[in-house]
Amino acid sequence: MKCRYCGQEMQDADSACPFCGTPAGASSPVERRGEETGGNEPGEEAKTSEGERDAAGKEEAAISGAEEGWQSGVSVTSEASGESLGGKAGAPKAETSDSQSVAQPQAPKKKSGGKLAAIAVAAAAVVGIGIFGATKLMEKDPKEVVITAFENIYTEDQVKPMEELFGLSQFQEYSSGGSQQVEMELVLDDCSEEEAKKLSGGGIRTEFKCDWEKAVGSFNMGILFNNMDLVNLDFYYGDETLMAAIPELSSRVFTLDLSEGLAERLNNSELLGPTLQYSDVDIEEVEDFCREYVDWIKGKMADGTASDPYGIKDAWNRYKEGSQAQENFKAALTVEKAGKGTFQMDGKEVSCKGYEVYVSKDSMIEFLRTSSDFFLQDEELKENFLENLRMSLRMVELTGGADAMTAFGSMSPEELVESNYEDLKESVDKAIDQLDKALSDVNMLVHVDKKGRLASVEGTTVITNEAGEAQDIAFDLKLQGGSYLTQNALASIDVTKDGKTAAIEMTKQGTYDGTKLTGDLAFDIHADGEMDGHVIMGGTYNNDGGDFTLQFEMGDDGGKMVGLSTTGVISELEKGTTIHMDFDEIRFEMPGTSLLADDNEEFFITLGGQYDIRPLAGEVTEPEGEKLDVLAATEADWQKVMMEAYMGAMDIASQVGSVME
Repeated sequence: MKCRYCGQEMQDADSACPFCGTPAGASSPVERRGEETGGNEPGEEAKTSEGERDAAGKEEAAISGAEEGWQSGVSVTSEASGESLGGKAGAPKAETSDSQSVAQPQAPKKKSGGKLAAIAVAAAAVVGIGIFGATKLMEKDPKEVVITAFENIYTEDQVKPMEELFGLSQFQEYSSGGSQQVEMELVLDDCSEEEAKKLSGGGIRTEFKCDWEKAVGSFNMGILFNNMDLVNLDFYYGDETLMAAIPELSSRVFTLDLSEGLAERLNNSELLGPTLQYSDVDIEEVEDFCREYVDWIKGKMADGTASDPYGIKDAWNRYKEGSQAQENFKAALTVEKAGKGTFQMDGKEVSCKGYEVYVSKDSMIEFLRTSSDFFLQDEELKENFLENLRMSLRMVELTGGADAMTAFGSMSPEELVESNYEDLKESVDKAIDQLDKALSDVNMLVHVDKKGRLASVEGTTVITNEAGEAQDIAFDLKLQGGSYLTQNALASIDVTKDGKTAAIEMTKQGTYDGTKLTGDLAFDIHADGEMDGHVIMGGTYNNDGGDFTLQFEMGDDGGKMVGLSTTGVISELEKGTTIHMDFDEIRFEMPGTSLLADDNEEFFITLGGQYDIRPLAGEVTEPEGEKLDVLAATEADWQKVMMEAYMGAMDIASQVGSVME
């Protein structure tokens, strides 16, 4: 039979339901409510009062709460009867009342709870499988991870300390189109050689001014002696006129009119005319060429290609967009997952995923052949080369005559380009063939951090020289980050042959916090004790005070061989337009070496000076003095100039001699 309360199977001998504790034969709550309401049949209107319905509902809720009470050990009181239904865990009370009390049930077995637990476990399993599957679907392909890591070693949005502090790119842009003035001065302070010490206070000063809008410019170079100007050389260009002057040697300003008719003025010159008549140079053609060349340069400057006359940058961009060499090389890579590793990144230890990368020799050779073919077949690059060659050949022909052209076999520029390209292609093919014989496959272990940045590359390969001797190559690169990925790095290359190893190690260290910048780069060379050498470069800069240091050193296992160091202050700085640097000391030294004296064990020289670049202040002015047209000048004029220059030179010599004695 079944329990009328919970519906579970009962034995005939059971006096109470073993599951819920309800006495055998007890009516279910529904049946009891039916009895209390007069046994209304289903569908008939119940004739119980509002209060009775409410009491029955509360009683049913209390019984339901009793089940939970058995499991928790907490007493539950029926609001309908006022008696405890749960109590402490123990034997249930079997006494009941017709309308108010019910028997206390025994603690039910957790069969229904087991079903819920099973459902929960199943649901969790489904969710877990879904998450695992989604993670696998979203996980990047190992090859894609490795390629992206290599491609993003340098990124456009990375921190660039030199750009942030000084605005280097702005200086470059301003120099190509803005009016500027640049000054530099270097003065001897001290020297290890006694004879050279007498020249202390001597040096050189240069000043360059340019006004691009007015197409005028000037240049001054001064020779300093005893901290004073000894000789000045002035140049000026404006209104198609070139001027030059040496005030200490002559009061004249020598002028050369470069405007139209230059060839005629050259031929009519009393000094140069007779000489030109016996030369093979066609002055009129030279003049035409010079004008054409100047216009060509101006056009290059206007379209921004003067700094790259062959269009190498544009060719590189076309290569990246149009060549399949890189894509084919990427496709040929074999990448598999490897074990994780821990590496130093951004000043802390980080866990990185590992990947085994295999690069076949055939893919490398194919990459080189495809790339070289692209550049050799690039028509725009070839046309730029041809354009520059035309200008060069015309200059050679005009200044050197027919004899100079015989060196080129009397070929046209177009024929020369084709010949050069054929020779170049042949040379490139031979070089790639040699690499094909020398190179072998490369195996690498690559680690990438959680941000997708390259952390480490370790690799091995074998190179065979022309004599057929194999050399084992092992290389290692660790990028340790900082303000940008490559700010701190370690790298090494080991070459082993016949049991002997030569190694080159690189250490790069730096810091940057927005105001202070430090950087050091060191190369160490080792060859099994036969050779030990090092090269060190470094520097510091503090934006707050402007202090800076620079250093260079080259040496061997015995110590320093050559050293160059600089200390100074940047006293004025406007990013991209103005910078003024004062050099407190520029020291060049060669320990253990003497240039002039045998008893001196060390040679050193120290300099001081300054460097200044800023927007043009004021006008570009012509040199002061009486103008002398070098083409219109007579022989008598030149004799006066020579006499004046001789007297000036004697005066300069006397000044130097009085100090050197």
